[in-house]
Amino acid sequence: MERFLIVYRGAADGSSDAPEHHPGKWTAWLGSLGSSVVDRGSLTHSSVEVPSRLLGPKLSSSSLSGYSIVEAADFNAAVKLAEACPIFDEKGSVEIARLTDSLR
Repeated sequence: MERFLIVYRGAADGSSDAPEHHPGKWTAWLGSLGSSVVDRGSLTHSSVEVPSRLLGPKLSSSSLSGYSIVEAADFNAAVKLAEACPIFDEKGSVEIARLTDSLR
């Protein structure tokens, strides 16, 4: 099994057209993934961007909404796990990346 980072992307903070968030849907979806979930992660509501060491932080325009780490056989299996993610109901998307152990 491989580990995958699922990054949730949605409407940027402060957007008046952002759809309503339903925490119960997230809890149910993550629960449905069972032992595939390595780290439930967290959802975010604000962030800062640090473009360089010299410029310091500024309010981020990113649509970063959170993350989770899952185990799956391959990318296709990881995508299958993410297909029912509630972020899609919130007009968002996911980005999936294979994690390596190269920093250990």
